[in-house]
Amino acid sequence: MSLALMGIGARARVTNVSGADSVKKHLGALGVVAGTVLTVYQISYGNMIVGVHDSRLALNEDLARRIQVEPL
Repeated sequence: MSLALMGIGARARVTNVSGADSVKKHLGALGVVAGTVLTVYQISYGNMIVGVHDSRLALNEDLARRIQVEPL
């Protein structure tokens, strides 16, 4: 399932990141790689604030759709 389908307060583990190599590299540099646990803190018009490790990231809807997750 896509991260974009998760609701506020949901926790999920990243299973796959799709897209061009530059997208994968960018998200990887932010800590979004397979096995990482994400927490959704806020959703606004498809854009999301998610917790990754000890940080929070803002993701637009396009990036959130590229991140495949499994709910925890």
